Amino acid sequence: MVDGKIIDSKHTLFQMILLLLIVSIPMHFYITSELENAKYKDKTELETYAKQVANRIYIFSNSNDTEFYFPRSNLYKSAIYGADDKKIFSLLSKDINPKYIDFTDIDGSRYLKTTLKPNVFDAKYLIVQKKISYYKLIVNVITILIVVAVLVFLVLFSIIKQSALPYKKLNQYLEDFIKDAMHELKTPMGVILLNLDSLSAIYENNKMILRAKSALKNMIVIYEDLEFFVKNKKVAHNKIDINLSKYVCERVDFFSDLLQSKEITIVKEIEEEVSIKFNKLELARVIDNTLSNAIKYSKEKTKISIKVWKDGSKVYLKISDQGRGIADTKKIFRRYYREDKISGGFGLGLSIVKNICDKNGVQITVNSKAGKGSSFEYRF
Repeated sequence: MVDGKIIDSKHTLFQMILLLLIVSIPMHFYITSELENAKYKDKTELETYAKQVANRIYIFSNSNDTEFYFPRSNLYKSAIYGADDKKIFSLLSKDINPKYIDFTDIDGSRYLKTTLKPNVFDAKYLIVQKKISYYKLIVNVITILIVVAVLVFLVLFSIIKQSALPYKKLNQYLEDFIKDAMHELKTPMGVILLNLDSLSAIYENNKMILRAKSALKNMIVIYEDLEFFVKNKKVAHNKIDINLSKYVCERVDFFSDLLQSKEITIVKEIEEEVSIKFNKLELARVIDNTLSNAIKYSKEKTKISIKVWKDGSKVYLKISDQGRGIADTKKIFRRYYREDKISGGFGLGLSIVKNICDKNGVQITVNSKAGKGSSFEYRF
């Protein structure tokens, strides 16, 4: 399923790139075409304005008027030059050389040069100027891009939705399957534990019964981790006042068969009546996972230390073992990570612990030395 998601992501990325290419090619031609059209339009407008100015000059040249008012416009500027290319009169925004002007773009303006008929000013050339404006083109391009972006978004949304549908159905199927399987497992596990307790009462200290109960207790921890993992986001975890001192002892009693089978001694340093406000189910996952790991990775006939104490407003729980130690303490809280694959499990336990602690603002300190053991300290 993971590989499928990677392939699907690559496929979606490819589709996005393809769509961008499809959009960019016509957009390029559209912008090029619009620029050419704007240039042609500006040339036509400049030619029209040049004719108007030239006509005014010709009319004045053939009249008896003594004063000439050079035409002015908000859109256009103009100038007249003599045969020697010297300026006679100019309203242009900058001085230019008529030799280099025909229909030319200079510094954001378009210039058009027209040759004049003989006139009273001895002017040979008329040059008209108009500032180049891309405002309309920019507005059109932005509008098109917005429309295209919306269409691309809708298309991609539809593609992703359709692509994700099989995975959604598969995830739902797996979730339903896990729920059903867990529901079916709970009753037989309870029956097995009840019968093993009865056999323990008859055959005291029987090693085979102790091993069976120990294996079942490990199964119960894994089962409860899975149940918590599946229901975590769908169940409200309300906080209540919990006597941590007593609750830790209760959880130790739950693992008594595991401890007895490996002849592990529990050393308790638990202050009385230390309470915290916490969710009981979440607290069970923190204690059970830490304690079951300590037992699992401890050698036979060693000791596990459990401390509970209060310091001001802070409450501490520390579980230390004399096991083989942890190679990389930074990786142990990753989901599905297992230092020892032979020991079994799904690698969910400490990931769940980390999520619970992060959610409730509990600080975790892990110390470990190879061959000497590990300690997990929780500050509530």
